[in-house]
Amino acid sequence: MAGCGKDKAKVSEKLSDPESKTENSGSGSETASETISEEGSSADKKPIGYVQYTISKIPEEIKYQGTIIAMAKWKDALGDNVVFVTETAETSNEDTRSKELYGYHYILNDDTGQLWRIYDFVKDCPLDLTLRYMDRSLEITDLDSNGIGESSFLYRLACKGDVSSDDLKLIMHEGRDKYAIRGIMDIYLNGKLFQKGEMNLDPSYQNAPGKFSEYSVSKWNKFKTDNIGE
Repeated sequence: MAGCGKDKAKVSEKLSDPESKTENSGSGSETASETISEEGSSADKKPIGYVQYTISKIPEEIKYQGTIIAMAKWKDALGDNVVFVTETAETSNEDTRSKELYGYHYILNDDTGQLWRIYDFVKDCPLDLTLRYMDRSLEITDLDSNGIGESSFLYRLACKGDVSSDDLKLIMHEGRDKYAIRGIMDIYLNGKLFQKGEMNLDPSYQNAPGKFSEYSVSKWNKFKTDNIGE
């Protein structure tokens, strides 16, 4: 049983939507997201540059919603890259609660532009709300050694009033190409398996290098367990 109570709350996801509008939580103004028409060439298969995972200042022209909770910067065939994940504060409306999560990828060249954006949320939840980035899950790799970095991270979400599994999602990108795993977490209650989870790979992995699915499944397995009562 999925833990998001979809009959009682709106839980949704919008992925790789570079045309959507975004808003910087500090500026309070909306701006149409930029897109990049050229993704660079992978003919020169140089390894990606040093990856920096600390949260640092980003250019003022980059607009976003929420608070940055994870960030990675690196250099590859596309240019200077920054990927970051944000969460909004939980809001209340009478007896319900809502929260949003975003992911962004920008290329920081002379003409800074947005490569992709994801958006997910739990809205109008009358029970216990969860929408949370999985700590230390943001990673940059170059699994196919083509000089373009892949980004991946996980987050969990739920609207529930019982002991049941949270939904879990893994989102991976190489350039604008998106791959995802969606399912529910394993629950261990006082050290014993209480509910077995599920893992569903998107069909997009069928057209990707085999290392992409191998890596993603291995990463999913590292984060899929929810230990309760320990």
